[in-house]
This record gives sequence, structure tokens and C-alpha cells, in this order.
Amino acid sequence: MEKDILSLPEDTEVCLCEGVTLGEILEAIKNGACDIDAIGDATGAGTVCGLCRSREDDPDGERELHLDEILEAAKEKGLCPNNNG
Repeated sequence: MEKDILSLPEDTEVCLCEGVTLGEILEAIKNGACDIDAIGDATGAGTVCGLCRSREDDPDGERELHLDEILEAAKEKGLCPNNNG
């Protein structure tokens, strides 16, 4: 059951450790943070416990959304200025 990540409310909290929201992550992506490390540098997301980075980093499913899922959805919608495909 795949969710439409980009239609979720922008105030959806993605990184619980740093309090980073989906809207902040999408803004960072639009400003050129087009990989997980760059998103972390721009927002702090994924830089503390790391569970929000990917499902692989969250084996017990403690987070609803993960940075890799958001980044993939954003790239598919053409939000990443450094991505042509």
C-alpha cells in the first residue's frame, strides 16, 4: 500500500529527533538537497538516531516516513533541480 507522500500535510513530522517536517524537507530538496546527506546537512533530518533515513535504517518500522521515500517521490515529480529524470 504505497502512500502519496507529496500529498501529505507539510507539517507532517518526519524526523522526530530534530523536529523536521515534510515541508522543510521538500523545501530543502527544491533548493538542491538532492541526496539524503544533503537533506541532513540542510535540515538536520536523519543526523541523530538515523531511523528516518530509510526503511533499511528503521528495521522495526518506528517511523512512518523516510527520507529516501520522500526524495524518490520528489525526484519523480521533478522537484529536485539536479535531477533530470
